[in-house]
Amino acid sequence: MGNIPKIAIIGRPNIGKSTLINRVCQTREAIVHKQPMITRDRKSYLTDWNGRKFYLMDTGGIDSAAGKRLNLQIAIQAKKAIDEADLVIFMVDLSQPVSLLDREITDLLRRSEKKIIFTGNKWDDPGNELFLEDYLELGFGFPFKISALHGRNVGDLLDIVVEEMPVETGGQAPEEDKVPVISILGKPNVGKSTLFNTFLREERAIVDEVEGTTRDSIDSMVRIGKSSYRFIDTAGLRKKKRKMEDLEYYSTLRTERAAENSDIALILIDSSYGEITRQDLKIVEMCIDKGVSVCIVFSKYDLIDLKQLDSLIKDLDRELRFADYIPFLKISSKTKKGLGSLIKMIDRLMEERSKNIKDNSLTEALKKACGEKEVFSKGRQFKIKFARQTGTSPPSFLVFSNMDTSGKTNIKRFVENVIRKNFDFTGTPLFIKFKH
Repeated sequence: MGNIPKIAIIGRPNIGKSTLINRVCQTREAIVHKQPMITRDRKSYLTDWNGRKFYLMDTGGIDSAAGKRLNLQIAIQAKKAIDEADLVIFMVDLSQPVSLLDREITDLLRRSEKKIIFTGNKWDDPGNELFLEDYLELGFGFPFKISALHGRNVGDLLDIVVEEMPVETGGQAPEEDKVPVISILGKPNVGKSTLFNTFLREERAIVDEVEGTTRDSIDSMVRIGKSSYRFIDTAGLRKKKRKMEDLEYYSTLRTERAAENSDIALILIDSSYGEITRQDLKIVEMCIDKGVSVCIVFSKYDLIDLKQLDSLIKDLDRELRFADYIPFLKISSKTKKGLGSLIKMIDRLMEERSKNIKDNSLTEALKKACGEKEVFSKGRQFKIKFARQTGTSPPSFLVFSNMDTSGKTNIKRFVENVIRKNFDFTGTPLFIKFKH
C-alpha cells in the first residue's frame, strides 16, 4: 500500500463499521447485514478526503467473549489491523450502554499506543443524547457523534481524520491500476483462502473448515521478486438457488465483481473431491464472458494418487473443449509445491493479454490460412480482406471479410483458431468483430 496512511475502524460487532466504510467510499463494497460478525477479514479501501488519500481498513467486530475458534480468528485479524494502522477510529454504539467488550477493546487500544479518534455511531436523532455520557468512563473523553446511516457529521469526522493522520513521506505508492489483479475463484472450501495466505505469507484471510467462511472479497498487494501483484480472495460461488439468502446474494455479487475487475482468474478445483462439477465450468464460463485470463488450478493434489489426478485432468480437458486454450496447473498450498510455476504462469498470462499484433502480420496469417483451408458458408468461400487488433487486456480484433458472418460460428471459430495458432494468447479470451 506504499506510504498512503492506513486508518483502522475498530469496535465490537454490528455497530456500523461497514456502513461507515460505504458512506465514506461511496460504494456498496463492504457487506452490511443485521446479522452480527458478517465482516470476518480485514479489508482495505482506498479513498480520499479534501485531496488526501488514505486506506480505510474494515475489520470484523472483536468478540473475545465468544469461545468459537472462528470468532477468535476474527479478533486476531482486528488486532493485526491495529498494528498496521497509522490511526484508529474506535467506534461505539451510542444507542446502547457501555459493554464489557467496549472496555476490553479500550484496554487493547491503550496497549497499542496508537492515536485514537473516539467515535460514537447511531446518533440518528440529534435531539437524543442516548448513552453519550456513559462512554466518558473509557477515558477518551466524549465520543464524536455521527450517524453513518444518515451521513450526519461524517464529513466533520473525516476532517479530523485528515488532520490527525501522518503526511505521506518517502517514495510513491504503487500505481494500483498498473499492477496485475489476480482473483482466486472457485466453489466454497476448495482452498482459496489458504492459497491467498500463502502468497501473503501471513494469515490475512480466515481459513476454516466451515464452508463459506469468506463472505466478502478481500485483497492485498504482494511483492514477489521485483514484481508487484494484487491478489483478491473471494467468497465461494455456489449453485444459484431459486431463493438465495440476501447475504449470500451480495457475497456472490461481490465475487462476480471481483472477477470482472481482474486481469487473471485462478480457478481452484479441489482434486480430493474427485470430479469436475457443472459449477466449476460455470465459473470458467463467467470469467471468459468477462474477458478475464484463466488458469485452472488443481488444489490439494497431494491428497490423491496420480491415476486419479490424471483421470480428473482428462475429464476437465474433455469438458473444456470450448476453451482448450486454458492452461492447467497443480499445487499444494500447504507444501508450497507448484507455487513457483503458478507465479510464472501469472506473468505469462499478463504478457499474453497485453500482446499487440501488427496489422500486416495478422492479415497475412489469416489470408494464408484461408488459402490453405477453404471455409464456406452457403456455398460461398470465406475470404479475408484486412484484420486489425483493436485492443488489449483482453485482446480484441476487427476482421474485414467478403461476407456477413452473423450467426456463422464455424467462421468465427476458424478465425480464432488461426489467431491462436499463430500468436498463442494462452489462457486469454479473444473478442472478434467482423465487418464486410
